[in-house]
Amino acid sequence: MKTKSKQQTQMHHLTMQHPLFGISTRQWVHLVKKNGGIDRKYLHRALFVTLTSLATAPIRTLFKIKYEKKINDVVLHDPPVFIIGHWRSGTTYLHELLSNDPQFCYTTLWSTLLPESCLILEPIKSFLARFLPSERPMDAIKVDIDGPYEDEAALAVLYPWSFFHCLHFPRNAEEQYLKSIHFQGLSPEEKNQWKAAYLKFIKTVMFMNHGKRFLSKNPPNTARISTLLELFPEARFIHIYRSPYLVYLSTKKMRMKVLDKLALQDASQEEIEKQVVSNYIRLMNSFFEQKELIPKDRFVEVKYEDLIADPMKHIHQIYETLKIPGFETATPHMMKYLERQSEYKTNVYSIDERIVQHVEKNWKFTIDRWRYTPPK
Repeated sequence: MKTKSKQQTQMHHLTMQHPLFGISTRQWVHLVKKNGGIDRKYLHRALFVTLTSLATAPIRTLFKIKYEKKINDVVLHDPPVFIIGHWRSGTTYLHELLSNDPQFCYTTLWSTLLPESCLILEPIKSFLARFLPSERPMDAIKVDIDGPYEDEAALAVLYPWSFFHCLHFPRNAEEQYLKSIHFQGLSPEEKNQWKAAYLKFIKTVMFMNHGKRFLSKNPPNTARISTLLELFPEARFIHIYRSPYLVYLSTKKMRMKVLDKLALQDASQEEIEKQVVSNYIRLMNSFFEQKELIPKDRFVEVKYEDLIADPMKHIHQIYETLKIPGFETATPHMMKYLERQSEYKTNVYSIDERIVQHVEKNWKFTIDRWRYTPPK
């Protein structure tokens, strides 16, 4: 008799839906070739992406004809606000809280799934939302097609190098990581293409929201500060950090659960473990180097544990430091969000001495910097 966990794993592998379904056919073929193909057991997912990509081709063409000039003409009157920090450090919580401020617009799950056709398909959005899972696999947060989401998901549809492709093509994760986050190995032309794709996506979101100020949440941007400043010299940055011990456990759990849902290739747990450890080191060291490029009045740092303990106190400090107006107007909206979240329970992890030693061996540089001790 099959155990419940085995049955769930098999169900996940049989899932055909995939967030790349809005990708252009040319981009899809290029992506598969560049990353070493699709493993046999995931061909049903590849077929789903192929068929939906072909089916949505006319819609992408219509979107381009109808909206491209209008999107290109969007002017950013206020500099974007970028929430950065390693995965599982509280970026989602902070993003959802700040997104309640009516002055902001933000990436939604809807805009990441169909970044080149979402406006055309708006009338059937509610129908498509029925096929989404009810909760995120890594933390049981409710999935809302109009809720705040990660910019990187859209970049995975628009561009061949994205951190999300580390999850789609785990055997090529090292090349994907280096090229998409640190831009290592990209030609100047390829890097400019990435910048153009990201800028156009941000303008698309702003166009959909009548030019509101853009609020971003995207952990890969933690190591892209210099490039973001080339695009947006006046940008504001909010860095959130959390206990490295818990980040380690949560990131491993996230990677395995997301791979189970999205992977197009097999990967060993040993390889995933190596990626989690090394990516953290590279991302955070790059962040510590690049954050010095940000003027002090455009950068603020917040400790996740402090934010959870007294959210509005630290949100107020963020607004004051970054000189973002409208805190009083936003406060009642944020308070309603906090009331709705009051019953949400974060994941609880058991941590033994072996894990403590493993994290301290590899990530001591952030443990010491932020003065964390092992959780009890």
